[in-house]
Amino acid sequence: MPNITVMIVDDAEDNRMLQRMLLEDHYNVAEAVSGEDCITQIEHAVPDLILLDVNMLEMNGYETCMHLRKQTKTANTPIIFVSALYKPEERLQGYEAGADDYLTKPIDGEKLLERVNYHLESHVEIVKVQKQAKDSMNVALEAMTYSSEIGQLIDFVKQSQEVKTLEGLGEKVCKAADEFSLNACAYVVGAKNPFANCERDSLEAKVLEKARLSSERIIHIGIRTIVKSDQISLLIKNMPIDDESRYGRIKDHLAVLVSICDGRLLALQAQQDLASQRSSVLGRVIIVTEEKLKQFNEKIIQHDDEVRKIMEGMITELESILFSLGLDEDQEATLMALAYRATEKLEGSRESTKELESELGVVLEGLYEILGSTE
Repeated sequence: MPNITVMIVDDAEDNRMLQRMLLEDHYNVAEAVSGEDCITQIEHAVPDLILLDVNMLEMNGYETCMHLRKQTKTANTPIIFVSALYKPEERLQGYEAGADDYLTKPIDGEKLLERVNYHLESHVEIVKVQKQAKDSMNVALEAMTYSSEIGQLIDFVKQSQEVKTLEGLGEKVCKAADEFSLNACAYVVGAKNPFANCERDSLEAKVLEKARLSSERIIHIGIRTIVKSDQISLLIKNMPIDDESRYGRIKDHLAVLVSICDGRLLALQAQQDLASQRSSVLGRVIIVTEEKLKQFNEKIIQHDDEVRKIMEGMITELESILFSLGLDEDQEATLMALAYRATEKLEGSRESTKELESELGVVLEGLYEILGSTE
């Protein structure tokens, strides 16, 4: 196995030589003359398996093994003790230090190769299983994350239906982006203040305005991305470009967000157009009503003046006629009373006309209130 490296750690040169001769036809072989030398070499290259002597000066094999097990890069590297110590308690101490196996000297060449090959194959299988478990966990976590993000999009659909203004929807979509840990600002077509989450004279606003001239729906500028539609442009200032999986999901989610906004903005603009049309029609109705009421008032005033003049002339003429008839006082008084009662009836008719005029004024005020509620 030319791609497999086995490191022999032993302070006795003849022991290293013997083990090398047994292994070099099958594996790449590295040598370390002490525990310290082993640790130093592993800083630069980690072997696939370590054969470790116990009795070494300064740092013995047990200490070396425990140190290696504490290091992340060698925590799972197969370690086999090869030692002249054979007592059960000495073998047990080797396992307690973290070794995977324990062989005693003198070395049995076939057994050494058998155990080395066994632990290498086992390690490969363990690494494979760990990778599969890690991949499965990553898939599960990604699925959970995706499900959560879809839930956020569904919530945005519900929340967007409650927004009543173009400006409000711009602010709402920026908050939705914030829930994805994205720093966003937006440009809403047709809004009185088209910019959300940025100032009109800011660099972000200038970028958004320039992007409106582009035919591209998605524009990438480093870690910044602009996603736009006919009704809205969304600038993300911190796209996760270092996380390929999340980056792809976020782009898809942003496209959905913008699409949702597009539909809601069209609905809001349609409502505003309808309200504007209603206001225009009501305005014309009010103008016509005011003009007619003015003409009505003028006619009432003219009619009242004519009636008053006629009644005054009639009373004067009646007094002259009664005087010429030579009637007694009671007869004159009776006739004059009849004339005054007729005049009072005409005055009552005038009051009814005033009440009608007042009621028309109430109707006009109601039209003004309706117009105010539609603006």
